[in-house]
Amino acid sequence: MTVQRQQKWYWVCQALGWTFYLCIGLLMSFLFFNKQPGMFAVQFVGTGIFLGLTHLQRHLNHKYNWIHLPVGKLAVLILAYNTVASIICQLLVCLFMLAMGMFTLGEFSFGMLMMYSANGLVMLTFWSTIYFAFQAIKRWKEKEVEAWKLQLSLKESELQAIRSQLNPHFLFNSLNNIRSLVLEDQTKAREMITRLSAMMRYVIGYNQNNLVPVSEELAFLENYVALEKIHFEDKLTFTANVAPDVQTAAIPPLGIQLLVENAIKHGIGTQAKGGQIQLSLHRLNGHLQIQVENTGTLKPSSAPAGIGLERLLERVAHSMEKPGSFMLTQTSENGVTATLTLPYKEYENLHR
Repeated sequence: MTVQRQQKWYWVCQALGWTFYLCIGLLMSFLFFNKQPGMFAVQFVGTGIFLGLTHLQRHLNHKYNWIHLPVGKLAVLILAYNTVASIICQLLVCLFMLAMGMFTLGEFSFGMLMMYSANGLVMLTFWSTIYFAFQAIKRWKEKEVEAWKLQLSLKESELQAIRSQLNPHFLFNSLNNIRSLVLEDQTKAREMITRLSAMMRYVIGYNQNNLVPVSEELAFLENYVALEKIHFEDKLTFTANVAPDVQTAAIPPLGIQLLVENAIKHGIGTQAKGGQIQLSLHRLNGHLQIQVENTGTLKPSSAPAGIGLERLLERVAHSMEKPGSFMLTQTSENGVTATLTLPYKEYENLHR
């Protein structure tokens, strides 16, 4: 709701509420004070003062942000304001009645002033309760909208991160390799085009919950490795050992592919004779453990995780509501192992 519309509805509610209060006051004056001149005018004056005092309270709330105070302090502040405002209202009404000659100073009763002030306090407190309850609901809705927008923005950022995760060099190399295959082996060229098309479809249409089952990620990985093998020819050997019970586990899309891509780029790509990559997935102590071992050596200056892996771990924490971990170690003289540990969650259980 826009500010102008809120302002409009505020004055509509003020007019309706205090008009109703005025009508009740006029009815009471007619029934009980019909013989006392000026009581109808008193009702108009009193209602007008109440309207002004409530509007002043709204102004002070906007100026000093009363709504942001703790509930206890806000309640005490409202009670104090309404008490003082009610007494002021009754004093002004009394002055009006004195000016109208409805009574004299000798007839003034402090007890009657307190009684009418108490009645005014009830009315003002009733107004404050409705007003601040509405403000609290509005704030809650605004925070909900802000949280939704933040979540949507985060999802869009994650989508962009996922879609940009495929190395552009890989795409160009794949297209060039497929172009060469067209002249040498048209059947294999068509197969590679199909695989590349399936990869693009997977990246563009990934699950909106930022998670996919391991089986889908492995199907994507199979296409990725097949295309990389065209480039490396016999220099790349890939094997996978996947436990049957982890096929339905949830995983962020392109999570395994990122580990394999790093193994190819920093491991196999640096070896003159190439090497091999071994992928293993298994369940361990309530976690999904993904290990990618490749031929190569770990440089002392190597960072434990690049930007891609940092984003992956951020996606894990957001999508799976629990953090993951990554470790890169030299496990043998010519072997490096990357270990990604994720919270184990069944994909189907997240989408029922």
